[in-house]
Amino acid sequence: MRTTSVSFHLLAIFLAIAPLANAADLPPEFVAGAEKRRSEIPLGGDFKPDPKVPVFVAVGHGGRILLSRDDGKTWSQGFWGYPGSDHGMWACKSVAYSEGVFVVPVGWGAITSYLASEDGVNWRHLTDGSTTLAGVKEAKEDPTAMPMTYGMAGGKGTFVATGYMSTAATSDFGKTFSTFFLREFKDDPRTRKLVTHHVDPLYCGDTTGRFLALGNDRSKENPVFGNLFASDDLGKTWTWLEPKTLNEKCQGYSGMDSNGSLVVLIDKTAENAFVSADAGNTWHGPFPTGTTRAQLSVVNGEFWLTGVPPRASSDGKSWRDLPDKVPAGRIVASPGGTLISIDRQRFNILRSGDGGKSWDQVYTFEPETKHVHGAQGLRDIAFGFVRE
Repeated sequence: MRTTSVSFHLLAIFLAIAPLANAADLPPEFVAGAEKRRSEIPLGGDFKPDPKVPVFVAVGHGGRILLSRDDGKTWSQGFWGYPGSDHGMWACKSVAYSEGVFVVPVGWGAITSYLASEDGVNWRHLTDGSTTLAGVKEAKEDPTAMPMTYGMAGGKGTFVATGYMSTAATSDFGKTFSTFFLREFKDDPRTRKLVTHHVDPLYCGDTTGRFLALGNDRSKENPVFGNLFASDDLGKTWTWLEPKTLNEKCQGYSGMDSNGSLVVLIDKTAENAFVSADAGNTWHGPFPTGTTRAQLSVVNGEFWLTGVPPRASSDGKSWRDLPDKVPAGRIVASPGGTLISIDRQRFNILRSGDGGKSWDQVYTFEPETKHVHGAQGLRDIAFGFVRE
């Protein structure tokens, strides 16, 4: 059931406008250019995936979408939108893949778009523009406007997007969407209210088919590590979980990922890991990782922490050393074992063919500098298969 309230809409509008309070300081031509570039994106809704060619896709602010079709050896820019920052219609932090289609959400704190491609080269709106999503204030004038999205996950041909207090999901590559509002938990009988933000989704694997979503906790009374949600119907509806071990023993979080069998959550310092073998229902830990201030990735089924020192674990409990030259940032692997590394603080892509012992720079770019802020390096990367 979907409900609306005046207070929610006012809060949503405030949160959307607040990060852009300095928009008046931007030159009018810059703002107009950002809007014009968005209007030039073709409509979708008629994707015909034929997953054959293995590719990497990496993304960053401005709608910078980079593609490699030769196992990460060479890269090309498949799409560029407009200079973007941590907030605005060209903020870009996530890429998701499922069954031959890549989707990139663009926009945070402003009108949001979902860009999609079945070949990695031609990018269009995921939607055909005929579906107006409930709760999206801009959709009355522009049906390509999507819910404000912090992150996206893909699995079983479904894409799930989460961000603030609304979620969106499509299981037919943008022909239809479902939405769910986390504010429906406002009358939940538990002792604390739901006050969350920066909600990021995760697909737990085909065994369970479950999507999890993790958001921070802004409660002033009875604060906990974060807020964890679960969907067992491909993102249509959600349950607000109450993980006792995490609430009692975890001090914030810095990342969460799944290798298809286990879900591992890393605390905010990356010094401790927590493990779930049932897709988020129950948790065990803490387990010391032997590192700190690290980013979590899944590499060939292992959990990697790119900290100092870099460490890895097959079960989230016992951790081993990785080669010292494994760089900071996010790492993704091809089935053949090639490793690709990106980082929000770097303006390049690194590649390793020997398990992380040595790395070569295979791509570099010049970041935008005018009227932007925040880390302009690459923010996310995914591996998948596209049309020939």
